[in-house]
Amino acid sequence: MAQPVRFEDDLGQVCLLIKSIYGLKQAGQVWNIEFDLAMQKYGYKPLISDPCTYILRQGKDFVIITVWVDNLLLFGTLDELIEQTVAQLKAEWEITDLGEPVKIVGIKIALGDRSVTISQCWYLELILCKEHMDMANPVGMPLDPNIVLELNPDGNTGDHSNSYTRLIGELQFIANVTRPDIAYTISRLLFYTTNPMLQHISALKRVLRYLSETRSYGITYSDILRHPNYFLGYADAAFANADNQKSTISYVFMIARGAMT
Repeated sequence: MAQPVRFEDDLGQVCLLIKSIYGLKQAGQVWNIEFDLAMQKYGYKPLISDPCTYILRQGKDFVIITVWVDNLLLFGTLDELIEQTVAQLKAEWEITDLGEPVKIVGIKIALGDRSVTISQCWYLELILCKEHMDMANPVGMPLDPNIVLELNPDGNTGDHSNSYTRLIGELQFIANVTRPDIAYTISRLLFYTTNPMLQHISALKRVLRYLSETRSYGITYSDILRHPNYFLGYADAAFANADNQKSTISYVFMIARGAMT
């Protein structure tokens, strides 16, 4: 690292860091390595399917830790296991225990009677206000079925600004997390990020109009013990769409009567 201003020794030397700092490319990896070593020391194992999820089993009971940078969510079958995990984390780092989760990474978490509901109404409010669409006229569907989207219907050079790509990226995050009802629309509009035309921008604005009316929607996971068919999957495929002859496959997997992926 370059010597800080007013602390140079005029020898042209650089500093060897003994601790990673924010802003460096490798800072996230360094933190991940430290966290992983500490968790495995206490017997937690990362999932093969998701290395940011750790699990510790004790007989029939278990505790799960999900990691988003330095934000953690803890789930457990026993209060004692969760308290043990918190104590282990405090032994390694200075942490803040916020109690029952209310929000994480823009996702609102509402705990009910043997149910959990997740939504992104706060995050949606920010997007709608930024795009001046918070008071937009509502529509009942995110995509107009009477409009055939085309790659370049006018034969003109489209809008190569980043606004379309940025906005559709934000909406894709919402679709993947709490709003599967717009997933298909967003996947269709993603085809046109390289050269979006007015038709595509209007279709994207329509999604915002739909979300403005349904901003409180979310996914509720209810008690799986009450629903024996708690894990279900559906899949379908459409052959060769109109604009580029690409086939589309869609799927949804549900657990505890809520969409999981």
